Amino acid sequence: MYPAHWIRVSDADRESVVAHLSAAVAEGRLTLEEFSERAQLAYASRVWGELAHLVGDLPAPPIADTTPAAAVSTAAGQASKLPLAALIVGITSIPLTFCAVLGGVAGLVAIVLGIVALRKGDQGVPGQRGMALAGLLCGLFGVVLQGAMIALFSLLE
Repeated sequence: MYPAHWIRVSDADRESVVAHLSAAVAEGRLTLEEFSERAQLAYASRVWGELAHLVGDLPAPPIADTTPAAAVSTAAGQASKLPLAALIVGITSIPLTFCAVLGGVAGLVAIVLGIVALRKGDQGVPGQRGMALAGLLCGLFGVVLQGAMIALFSLLE
């Protein structure tokens, strides 16, 4: 698994071992004190034999899947920009109600973006549905507020 014990290690090798130790803490295999001691020894190590000794009693880290299917599934899990755009436009539609009809237009755009983002789905990325819904609601509020502003000014004239 590791190169010969006398081969010198790089900073990246040390960081990799510390990441392995950190994962062992998260799994409950090491205590924080053990992690602290081993991490200090890892950063002070010069050869692979010293590093191998620090993780020798831990299971090997999982090997990353580098097949094209893994790359496709990672790309599918990336966040869509539509929910964020709906949220930004929806929030800006509220103060824009004081600028002629810009608030209503921005609100309508936010509503459309929010609906499209909700129909598209969250693609497994947390927070996407919430952003789309918040953008839709803020846009709706912007449109209602714009309508109230127009009604108020028409009554004053």
